[in-house]
Amino acid sequence: MRFLLVLSLSFLFSATSNFNVEGMMCGVGCVNKIKAHIGSLDGVKTCDVSFEKGIMTVEYDEQKINDKLIMKTLSDKTTYSCSNVKKDEKPKGFFKRIFSWF
Repeated sequence: MRFLLVLSLSFLFSATSNFNVEGMMCGVGCVNKIKAHIGSLDGVKTCDVSFEKGIMTVEYDEQKINDKLIMKTLSDKTTYSCSNVKKDEKPKGFFKRIFSWF
């Protein structure tokens, strides 16, 4: 029962954001460097980077971190820059997804 409660609560505050990443020169070293820096942030659950598309997808806890902090960390700790992908998709957070149904 506790497991289900913890799982439910972690889903409540989970968000996923996509970022355009500029400055990557290779699909191995650059991707690994970005994953290491962003993945080490408190609240980041997963970080995927596509060199081919120039996109970084980050799943994170909205209570601990936000898009601005992710973008600032990448630009401060690396030579890469990023910006939010313009969205024509559904809202990101759980509450935003739920309330968009009404």
